[in-house]
Amino acid sequence: MFETVRRPTVSANATDCHWPCNSARILAALTIILILSATVIFFSGTIETLGKNIPQKNLTTDYAIALVWALALGASILIWPVPGTVKKALLILWSAKMLVVLVAMLAYEAYYPFLDAYSYFNVPREIDYEWAGFSVGQGTENIYSAVWLYYKIMPESYHALKASFAVLGLIAVYLFYRAAVIFLGRDDVRILYVLGLFPSVLFWSSIIGKDPLVLLAIAFYVLGVVGWYRLNRVRYLLIGIGGIAMAVLVRSWLGPIMVAPLLLLLMLRVRGPLTKTVLAVLGGAALLALMKGLLGDFGLESYSDVLVTIDTIARLWSEHGGSGQEITWDFTDISQVLSFVPLGMFTALFRPLPGEVLNPFGWLAGFENAVLLALCGRAVLRTRFRELRDPIVLWAVSFVIVWAIVYGFASYQNLGTAVRFKLQVLPILLGLLFYFGRRRSAMVPSSDACSITSASQR
Repeated sequence: MFETVRRPTVSANATDCHWPCNSARILAALTIILILSATVIFFSGTIETLGKNIPQKNLTTDYAIALVWALALGASILIWPVPGTVKKALLILWSAKMLVVLVAMLAYEAYYPFLDAYSYFNVPREIDYEWAGFSVGQGTENIYSAVWLYYKIMPESYHALKASFAVLGLIAVYLFYRAAVIFLGRDDVRILYVLGLFPSVLFWSSIIGKDPLVLLAIAFYVLGVVGWYRLNRVRYLLIGIGGIAMAVLVRSWLGPIMVAPLLLLLMLRVRGPLTKTVLAVLGGAALLALMKGLLGDFGLESYSDVLVTIDTIARLWSEHGGSGQEITWDFTDISQVLSFVPLGMFTALFRPLPGEVLNPFGWLAGFENAVLLALCGRAVLRTRFRELRDPIVLWAVSFVIVWAIVYGFASYQNLGTAVRFKLQVLPILLGLLFYFGRRRSAMVPSSDACSITSASQR
């Protein structure tokens, strides 16, 4: 998983472009800021005030445990099997994550009294809680089960649990970076910084909940698919399948979303009409099996009930939170569903826009989406149609499209959830926007990808 893939004519050090030039100083500065901030919060009693909504009796002890655990997790990065430059970048990202988890996120928790994170922390430690194992599609119950096992070896600290979820998010970011390295054929640590420090990725991959786990599952899937296609190694395909299995444990509908683009890639990869036919039959059977299981998860008896369920779920999301929107579409009418899809996709990928959600977190999300739209505009202007002939690029685009179609129905009704859901595809979306929007002279053309891979294998 951790082999280095480089472009033959350009060294890894050259592609780093010495950015950031003073990573050691940045790491030291972040560490000092974290220590000073945590010290003030700890000794001033601020932790008790900001943690008023957290179901924990002794928040001071809880916070102290988290500080020690955060340092231990950060120290573990020193023995991760990654190159030195990447290791330094990961330490910087970890320091930034801990500033979010142990400092900035306190204001978020004080602002929202009913977060899912509180139940994920509290329910598994209740006396009458019965461990039920893991089941496909039972995301909430599966997290309860995982946290219950976690408590068997770790103290029941809310903030330490946040740090544990945050390290899963960091691993996910690194796996996305490895996929990018394999795709490009060279190392470029700037990609790791962009992915890890993008605000939504930095924040939502650090919370207690489904989001870091789903991001990690999709990261395994992306690494597996890209590694298998570019390097022609079966173990990567197994990693990708493992990512799909992990995802459906949390959100069962992610199975078809992830399998459909993979089938497209497989059809592009194989040769011969007989092989394509066999693959189409087997892949179609697998996709139908996933869809049948999905129907069972929602208690549906036939595909005719799907539109009714979509309408019901969409209206349910509109009632959650202060950023819900009134629904004017009838999702039981297929023509209205089709007319809604483009708006739903745009909402899932680029909303809320600035001014649509009037609270501090909404303004931040709006600014971030404005940046994404600007990147999208640049990508559209610079994209060359022939680049879509690259099967990996086509697979990534199709994955984002399929995901946006499905999640558009939930995202439009509640712009608050749209911000959180988008984490699932944000690293892929960013990768595509930067790839299509790049300066062509600074990157390797996609048509050279096969020659790069062959040279790296030699």
